[in-house]
Amino acid sequence: MLLRVFDARPGRESELLRRLQGIATGMIQGQSLDAVQICRFADNVHHILWIEDRQPDSRSGPVLEAKVATTCGDTVVEGPISQPFELVDGFYRYPLPHCQVWSLELSAAPGDVQDALAHFLGRSRAASAEPSVAGMSIYRALDTPRLLVFVALSEGVIPSDGSFGSPKLAAAGKWRHLLVVWTMGRVTSGPDPRGRVAPGLYPRPTFWARTMPVLAVAPMPEGS
Repeated sequence: MLLRVFDARPGRESELLRRLQGIATGMIQGQSLDAVQICRFADNVHHILWIEDRQPDSRSGPVLEAKVATTCGDTVVEGPISQPFELVDGFYRYPLPHCQVWSLELSAAPGDVQDALAHFLGRSRAASAEPSVAGMSIYRALDTPRLLVFVALSEGVIPSDGSFGSPKLAAAGKWRHLLVVWTMGRVTSGPDPRGRVAPGLYPRPTFWARTMPVLAVAPMPEGS
């Protein structure tokens, strides 16, 4: 998974979103990417997140940077800040009920990140039995000691109330409400190769993308 953050120029947010949707559609149809979710923070409409699922050998980075430079240059303050992550664990319920998505990013010393990872792995297993939790996924940065956690909760449930982290973790990061603006992905023709499926629980990394319809624009090749 690759996370990119765009800083939109004031008043140009909607225009940037439309252009990014066009870029994402072309890259998915061209099989450069498996799925793209475009989001923004509820407390900052200028920060737009591009979250992509891709094959390990994908060269989507240079392609996206070139397309953004040629089509979105007048709508962004500066180029996107990118960070690669790998999925560690996750689940989501299907069909996904109406919910709100929250994200938490933690940056700390390597030992502290490992402690936080162990905490969230245990929390994910417990959360799978809680009706108020529609999904959860945990990512680890590939080149820095950072964690990124997404959780989908029933309306009115707030992760910062202490139910998803110890006081130490609460001080190290801030839960932020994400608004899923748009999503698109290619459908698979067989079972998900990234994990075993338990009854009612599906280990897809981008579970929270299901808060909006996923468009089947091209079937993924067998075994991909």
